[in-house]
Amino acid sequence: MKRNVLTLAVIFLIGFLNLSAQGIEFQHISLEEALEKAKSEDKLVFIDFYTTWCAPCKSMAKNVFTLPEVGAVYNKEYINIKLDAEKEGLPAAKKYLVNSYPTYVYLNSNGNIVYKESGTRMPDDFIQLGRDAVASENSQFSLEKLQAKFPNKQDDADFLKVYFTKLLEYGQNPTEGINAWLKVQNEIEEADVDMMEFLLKYKDYILLNSRGAEILMANFDEYMDIATRKEEEELEVFKEVRLAKNTRDYAFQTKNPELWLIFMEAFNELPEKYKKRGNYLDYKITYYALLKDSKSYKKEVENYVDSLMVENTSGKTKSGVIVQDLSSKGEAYLKYADSKSDYKKLEGWVEYGYKLQSSPYLMDNLTSNLFYKKGKTKKAIEYKEKALANWPADDKKLSAKKYELEQMKKGELI
Repeated sequence: MKRNVLTLAVIFLIGFLNLSAQGIEFQHISLEEALEKAKSEDKLVFIDFYTTWCAPCKSMAKNVFTLPEVGAVYNKEYINIKLDAEKEGLPAAKKYLVNSYPTYVYLNSNGNIVYKESGTRMPDDFIQLGRDAVASENSQFSLEKLQAKFPNKQDDADFLKVYFTKLLEYGQNPTEGINAWLKVQNEIEEADVDMMEFLLKYKDYILLNSRGAEILMANFDEYMDIATRKEEEELEVFKEVRLAKNTRDYAFQTKNPELWLIFMEAFNELPEKYKKRGNYLDYKITYYALLKDSKSYKKEVENYVDSLMVENTSGKTKSGVIVQDLSSKGEAYLKYADSKSDYKKLEGWVEYGYKLQSSPYLMDNLTSNLFYKKGKTKKAIEYKEKALANWPADDKKLSAKKYELEQMKKGELI
């Protein structure tokens, strides 16, 4: 009898030790359920955004998330979930502007960002991230509190400096805060070397037509006189191309058509060596998408595809590149297609793509989505399976396309 009791005690102790020595306990629930649970348990939500092809994601999952000391912090303070950013987590990834992997998003129970970071982390650093997020939520300088105050603090230079500094600490874009501070600050003379160094330090966050850009242009010659050779090179690139690039990226991130138009106008003025890296027709398409002007959007896509066909006839562009472009533009066009004539155009593009005899799986995929949009699910599944049978195994999009097939079979593909 004593032996049985002892055996049971040992089994219980082993079980308890295993339980207490686990890593992060990721719960298999939706984000909405995680937020509800966090509210009821007075916790935050931690999201690990990953993709199936991301090597650093797998490394974190294997070498960091499994550690007991990591689990001790995250299981105590958070409701933890993992979201595939290309599958079920795609809507949340878009909402929280996740564009690199892994990305770690820390939310309060209202779904607002408390902290956001990305990349491979050492265990101690990752544990500190978890602690910092909790501390920031409870601080008077929490991200949520700072963002609530920001609209009414546009003339408070001290607050604005704290604001953009904290945004950087929380892994957020500080563009608006920096620009607001530059409008009202009197801490640094604009022609002084300290201002030049400030602008270069935050060069990724200065936009066209902003106060920072005005200061740069007004004092450019003075800065070049006091700059080192390395700084001279940075200033030249800053003025010629980085302002435009920053504006493009921020306009797209914030879905701001007015800012995108400012970028487009600046793009036309760029030196030719930089203009080769972009495509004005492509930018016009994005502009109408941001405006949500479906009629103009479709017209510009049609113009773009016409230009592709001309390029193919002239031999300027390889068939494989054209097929990839036809695929991406066709997918984008399909979202707005709402008439027989729209579908007819798409069918013509697909037929043209097949004739180029390059990457036919892309045209199979587009055909599949076209059938699905028209309500012909059986044919859609047939072509999606055909596309996947020939899809390159090393293509990062393969996993997302397999997920599309699963959703298509359930009738849940959006």
